[in-house]
Amino acid sequence: MLISPGASIVVTALAFLPTQIGAVDIGPELIEVAGMGHIRTIPCEGRRVEVEGTGHALTFTGVCSGLELSGANNFVTITLSPNAVLDVSGSGQAVRWRSSGEPRQSLSGANNSVVRVRD
Repeated sequence: MLISPGASIVVTALAFLPTQIGAVDIGPELIEVAGMGHIRTIPCEGRRVEVEGTGHALTFTGVCSGLELSGANNFVTITLSPNAVLDVSGSGQAVRWRSSGEPRQSLSGANNSVVRVRD
C-alpha cells in the first residue's frame, strides 16, 4: 500500500482494545474470573474457583476445592481435591481435570468436554 505525501491515516480505537475484559478476584477462599478473554495461570492453594464468561484459557496450579464454570468457549485445566464439586454449564466448555478422588460432577449444556487427565 502506498500512501501519498500529505495523506492522513485513520486508525480506529478498536484495534487497541484489550483482549481481556472483566475481573479476576483472588480472595482467601474463592477465585472469581468473569468477563472474556483472560489467559492466565493462577495458584489455587485450596480455594474454590468460579469462572463465568467466554473465551478464557485458565490453568490453576496446586489443588482447588471445586470448580463452577459457566458461559461459552472456555478452556480450564485444574487439579481438584478428592470429593470436590465440578459444575460445568454452558456451551463449548473444555475442562481438563486431575484428582486423587472422584469429583461430584454436574454437567449441563451443549458441546462441552470434561476429561480426566492421568499423570
